[in-house]
Amino acid sequence: MTNMSIPIRQVFRGEFKATSSTGQAFSYALGDVVIFEGKAFIASQAISGLSPDLSPNWIPWGSSRVSFRSTKPKNAYVGDEWINAETGKKYCYIDDGDTKQWVEL
Repeated sequence: MTNMSIPIRQVFRGEFKATSSTGQAFSYALGDVVIFEGKAFIASQAISGLSPDLSPNWIPWGSSRVSFRSTKPKNAYVGDEWINAETGKKYCYIDDGDTKQWVEL
């Protein structure tokens, strides 16, 4: 038996939007690619209205991301960086072997 893979269409949808101008949740399909906080993410299944920091169904595409916001990003990956918009402090998400945590640089 031959191992065959089914290609997934990848459509670049631009900057992530949770809702449309009418307030309706924006829907993304399997393979849709968006930019969120400076990083590309690809949808691993249909997603409606949830950003990459709120849904594990977004998969980061490429290297780690840099976030600029006042709260810690959710669903962080090791190597991600975060700049606290209120304090200007920069953090890196690390795995020290025992825990995963944000560490100030």
